Amino acid sequence: MLLLLLGMAGTLGACAPVARAGSLPPTLSLTAVGGAQIAIQNGIPVPTFDRQPRRTVTLDGQWRVERVVFDADLSLTDRETSLPGIMAEAAGREAPTFRDGTWETLAVPGSLNPPPERRETGGWYRRQFLVPATWDGMSAVLKMEAVNYIGDVWINGAWVGYHEGGYTPFAFDVSPQLIPGAINTIAVRVDNPAWGSRNDILPWGLADWWNYGGITGSAWIEATPSTAVIRADVVPHLDGIDVRAVVQQPPTAIGAPPAEDEVAAASVAATSSASPSGTPSPTPSEAGDEAGITVRFRIFPAELRPDNLTNPYARALVPAGAAPIATHDVDLGELAKGEMALAEASFLMGGPDLWTPAQPALYVLQTSIVDGATRLDATWSTFGLRHVTVDPERPRLLLNGRPVMLVGVGLHDEVLEPGETETARSAHRARSPVQLLAQLGRARDVGATLIRAGHTPANPMLLMLADRLGFAVWEEIPLYHYTPLTFGIAIDRGIAEQMLREMALRDMNRPSVFFHGLANESTGVEEREEALEILHKADREIDGTRLTGQAAYGFQPDDATQGPLDVAGYTLYHGVFYGTDAAAGTAAALETAHATYPDKPILALEFGRWSDDARGLTAQRSIFDDTFAELLRRSDRRVGGYVAAAVWWTLEDYTTRQPGIAIEHFGLYDGLGQLRPAGEAAATAFGQVAGGDRELGIESSVRRAEAVQETRDGPQLLLFVGYGILAVVAILGGILAALVGRGGRSVGRGVRSAR
Repeated sequence: MLLLLLGMAGTLGACAPVARAGSLPPTLSLTAVGGAQIAIQNGIPVPTFDRQPRRTVTLDGQWRVERVVFDADLSLTDRETSLPGIMAEAAGREAPTFRDGTWETLAVPGSLNPPPERRETGGWYRRQFLVPATWDGMSAVLKMEAVNYIGDVWINGAWVGYHEGGYTPFAFDVSPQLIPGAINTIAVRVDNPAWGSRNDILPWGLADWWNYGGITGSAWIEATPSTAVIRADVVPHLDGIDVRAVVQQPPTAIGAPPAEDEVAAASVAATSSASPSGTPSPTPSEAGDEAGITVRFRIFPAELRPDNLTNPYARALVPAGAAPIATHDVDLGELAKGEMALAEASFLMGGPDLWTPAQPALYVLQTSIVDGATRLDATWSTFGLRHVTVDPERPRLLLNGRPVMLVGVGLHDEVLEPGETETARSAHRARSPVQLLAQLGRARDVGATLIRAGHTPANPMLLMLADRLGFAVWEEIPLYHYTPLTFGIAIDRGIAEQMLREMALRDMNRPSVFFHGLANESTGVEEREEALEILHKADREIDGTRLTGQAAYGFQPDDATQGPLDVAGYTLYHGVFYGTDAAAGTAAALETAHATYPDKPILALEFGRWSDDARGLTAQRSIFDDTFAELLRRSDRRVGGYVAAAVWWTLEDYTTRQPGIAIEHFGLYDGLGQLRPAGEAAATAFGQVAGGDRELGIESSVRRAEAVQETRDGPQLLLFVGYGILAVVAILGGILAALVGRGGRSVGRGVRSAR
């Protein structure tokens, strides 16, 4: 949301009086394997963070916590220099024998400073947990969805690494540190430097949402056999998919049990959960040394029902007794310890159901390692076939070959709780799919087809539900109100690129994610354009299936920095923060933006107004009516149109850290969940654009599917560019049938890393 409350520039300038640039380096890098780029973090390939039917120890629940205001300079200094100081500061808090009985207990996921607690603080987290004895000889990875802002992690007193960035996941190989058949201890030092205290963090300044510090996402430890599927990425086409799986022989394994006196020192019981799939994970004996590695890809139909809608396991969407739509094996030969390899394959699917907001058809990919009839390891992931692109001939957004205008709302990852006064109201990040279902239900009620997920990478539960319910999503990294100085610091440090890559890797198989946002309402020209070009390139290195954009100021519609991006996005507050005539100001800005970027679709990523009182209700409704009319008049679905999206800011009221304000009243719904007049207007106007009800209970299907001869690239892709055009669907059905009938029977492709 626009921080242009008259004195914004001076306020932001006061946020960071001293330029700082921490020396803590990023932990994610790319390495070449067989000509492809593989993301490596903390010494291991970046894994999938989708929930898998593997042996798992959950770390969600109650932790012991001590709140501490840390030295942020120490936290942001490279660990070769700072780790001794951090260990001295810890004074044994990382050790299994440390007595934390006087510390308070807090829930994970959760926060150290939920509203109305305005003090931004860090703290020490500790928890004990049981590692089953059956894990002996297996490998284990600690996965954490989000720690805000810097997390250092110890297992049984051994430091395993750190992560910077408050909204994206990370993982560590903790096999050497775990003790099977015993109580183990995890300790996490979480530092959350106050926004505005320094300018080398993301975001750096006075942001218009709540800075929830602590372990804010789920955490768990996942065990795998001696050869594991690390991740499987899907690149969708209108007629099929390309799949690339990363497989590795983990370099380490869980060791022998400790001595009895070490076990006795750990006195707090913990919980362990077995595989929820109903089928046990393979035991170490089943996953012994293989003569050769075979990766098997299987595609299944998916069926969405009320009883599996919120189930986080992709496998739960496969109908009982469903046979695979297609199966294909890739032989990788032998792998040595620590070696990783790629298995690649392509599938042609005749007559598949395409993913759209109106019909969010999904499929399920199982990627497994097999030895004869024995499955040694497997991952499951949902995906959808959809193609989002810019029309090369007109400034239109195309979804599956058809022009589309998306209408939507901004949605912060937050749930407001009732309170006697606004300043005393509590809030928290969404903790369950049920809470997010309620929010998305309200978004559906106003006709939204697009969710702008605040100014940060989206809550992964939100994306899971958006895939299943049919919402397109714009998610972004928090380069929020950046300046020439802070752009330079962020790019030089590499944390913005890391956060973008982590977001793209986490959400690779989410058909709902249409856009990656790279900045919001920022200043500077040369510095910003250079940063956006670097980030756009970084995004393409991971994922070429999303469109990149930014939310530039609407009072500068000729903004000179949109060039490197796929779409031109703006925040339009005419008649609110600038000018007095919303309709005329919006119309003029849109015409200027289109004249400046005649080949790019224009996205209105914010328009709206607060509603603090009865007068505000009327003004808010007027802003919706006047602004949306101008946007709709220029819809890219009309002849000569170029507006591809219109996003009202916001769906619901939300908490803010802006001085003197507790709750921002920009919502179409008020704090009690009541629809405001602007919401009533949106329900009518958006509903007409969206064009009909979305359907739940979709079961995906295809006429025929099988592996094709080569990974699709270059000239071969040109054979399929017309498949999404509705006017020739009948003809294309015949073409697809003919193509499938040729009987391509390749073995895919496997490549491996050098050890």
